[in-house]
Amino acid sequence: MRNYNECITISGVPDRAIFFIKRPLSSHVSLQHTAATCAASLKEFYVKRSLISTAALLIFAAPAWAQPAASALPPAAPPNATVGPMPRSSSAALPQAGTTLSKSDQTFVKTAAEGGIAEVQLAQLAQQKTQNDQVKQFAQKMIDDHTSNNQQLVQLATTLGVTPPSDPDAMQQKTSVRLGALSGAKFDRVYIHNQIHDHEMMLKLFQTEASSGENPQLKAFAEQTVPVIQQHLALAQRLRKAGA
Repeated sequence: MRNYNECITISGVPDRAIFFIKRPLSSHVSLQHTAATCAASLKEFYVKRSLISTAALLIFAAPAWAQPAASALPPAAPPNATVGPMPRSSSAALPQAGTTLSKSDQTFVKTAAEGGIAEVQLAQLAQQKTQNDQVKQFAQKMIDDHTSNNQQLVQLATTLGVTPPSDPDAMQQKTSVRLGALSGAKFDRVYIHNQIHDHEMMLKLFQTEASSGENPQLKAFAEQTVPVIQQHLALAQRLRKAGA
């Protein structure tokens, strides 16, 4: 700012200031001209001071303006707080373990499991339907032996990375429905006939696995089960000869 050495305001308003001229006026400059110059200089000073004060106010007020935005954020968890698990995607589910079993070994597991489950279910139906004590005893043996074999097969298959079926196949389920509609001696004849047919098929399946299966554990299981199936087949054939 210029001319501050010449004029000092003793009034707070630049437009209406009363000035005291410190330096003697030049001969060619009038008092009125000097007063006007001082007024302009002081007005410029106050304008600049006002701008500086406004800028300072904005700087100091900035943290206060930012505060509402910060308070809108969720509160931070305490350092020792336990955070709950994130929702899982249906896609975050675990896959079944892989298997190195050959296709033929996998087919054996599937067919053997379905046949074993069907044997237990049909034997349970026979326990309800038959009036023949020999047929009831035979059916109970089917339940006991096949339940044990099924459990061994499921455990073994799981360790080999295969999940065996938990239901009979479609044909076996139809057989169960057909037998459910029978009763008395007719039921006994159809049930025993079905048992002979099924055990003949199972015997071929287990003998094939025991002789040419690729997995040594499945081969051992099939080999130890073959005598059980042979015994069941012989019992069913004996019941048919006895007229059951």
